Amino acid sequence: MRVVLKIIDFYLNQLITSEPSPYSKVILKKLVCYLRVYGYPLVELADIISIEIMVDYILSNPLLFKIHCDFIKDSISVIADILGDELYVKTEAKIIALEDEFRKCICINPKQIDDAITERINELLK
Repeated sequence: MRVVLKIIDFYLNQLITSEPSPYSKVILKKLVCYLRVYGYPLVELADIISIEIMVDYILSNPLLFKIHCDFIKDSISVIADILGDELYVKTEAKIIALEDEFRKCICINPKQIDDAITERINELLK
């Protein structure tokens, strides 16, 4: 368990201390992969995956990346809250707020994102 915490802390620390960049996608994917491999609780992992997909969408488009850098920072902060000691009830409200902002202000095709999230969640349950 100690190794798991060190790995999570390492990747999370990289995300928090560095400015968002396309490399953030790689770090975030590695973090999610390790969480999955080490059996992180599925409810929290599903929320982290949905945030990862939203951040990936933004980082994949240079124009969106320049405009929505603060959204990426907020998303990473919410992931840190999920992995940290904050009550999940408080964190859930932040997750919902992020998803609403993403669907209303950033994403052109919310169905595409919903499909990607559903696909990743289904993979998780296998």
